[in-house]
Amino acid sequence: VEEIDGRLSMGETMMLGLRLVVEGVTFQRFQQRHERSMLDVFSDEIADLERLGLLERLPDRVRLTRRARLLGDQVFARFLP
Repeated sequence: VEEIDGRLSMGETMMLGLRLVVEGVTFQRFQQRHERSMLDVFSDEIADLERLGLLERLPDRVRLTRRARLLGDQVFARFLP
């Protein structure tokens, strides 16, 4: 149960952060909140969304691409259990 709750909480962090279109989710903020690296938890999801042109990975954060803004709910769902 704890793992599911943790995964859900991390997914919600991604979903809420990605709604901040310009800012997105910073690696540091995710690490501080969950005591885990975003890339350790969501590396596959981030890589897949990058390949599809829906997520932009910057040196300090990830955020939605312009194209993904219309498909936000589909992107957010990738991070939830």
